[in-house]
Amino acid sequence: MVQPFALTIPPAILIVSDTPEYSSDGTQLFPGLRTTIGTVAGRRPEWLRVGPAGRDAVPRELLRASAARAHALVLLTAVRNNSCSGEIKLALDHLDGGPVRRKPVGLVSVSAARDTHAVDHLRIVLAALDAVVIPSALTVPGYPAAASPPETRAAATPHGTLSGFVEELLWFTGRLRADAPGAPTPVERPGGDPVAEQVDTAVAFIRERFADNELTLGLAARAAHMSKYHFSRTFKKRTGHRFIDFVTELRMELARSLLMESNLPVADICVQVGYRDLSHFQRTFKATYSLSPSVFRSAAQAGFTPSGIGAVETTDIAARQPVLCAPGEGSRH
Repeated sequence: MVQPFALTIPPAILIVSDTPEYSSDGTQLFPGLRTTIGTVAGRRPEWLRVGPAGRDAVPRELLRASAARAHALVLLTAVRNNSCSGEIKLALDHLDGGPVRRKPVGLVSVSAARDTHAVDHLRIVLAALDAVVIPSALTVPGYPAAASPPETRAAATPHGTLSGFVEELLWFTGRLRADAPGAPTPVERPGGDPVAEQVDTAVAFIRERFADNELTLGLAARAAHMSKYHFSRTFKKRTGHRFIDFVTELRMELARSLLMESNLPVADICVQVGYRDLSHFQRTFKATYSLSPSVFRSAAQAGFTPSGIGAVETTDIAARQPVLCAPGEGSRH
């Protein structure tokens, strides 16, 4: 059992797959993978399908941009005749030159048999890209996507422990993030540090309450048993993020998921992710993803993968929007 490596900020994980996440009838083909990663990591992974049949491949720039933002990747590929798919091989060619350098990568193969030849080949290619392939690899029995009937997909279980695979991926993610130049420190929770424990308590509180429009810096500070001014400085030092940036990132991740996976009106999503003002929500979303919520949803429904288009780091968002609650002030946004 891999001991979890503490992460104060949920990592961004990218799943690069040559098969869709959902079948044409809306059935989720690999329900455990994304759900388990989201549960264990505390953040839903991005699913990027490369080279779908009958359509052009995902643009190289989009793939590289998504990989560059991710803290870790999962490659999910169909394996036939001892070889992984040509779409995955092409995707790896596009990732040459740095987007996966020193990042952990987990391998998931979809195959009728536990054949390691294709997985070993991927390990060699990824090593040449200076990626860090985690020791665990999963094999999902059967053939991917529409080639497999629903009853076969439902009965299929991975060879290996999915939760163990995810925990190992996150352990490597935490270790490599901690070792990276300029990484926020400390990332690993030091035993016996009461201030760090107070901030970590507040982080858990924020992750639970981020969609509540009553959430303020003052409430988070009280959860940490600190003054707002001291909490604001300590939170930034501990996590590497300002309070408003941290909350905004969580809200935008949820908004993106709801736009892609539900039919809720944009106004309802605005409220569900913690905003009172629709125009404020729309400005923030567009500043994050370079698309308005309605255009983003239309692109997703048209079959594009808009989750990485024009996305920017949330460190830039605070300069373009009101703060949730500035240190020393009691107002709410």
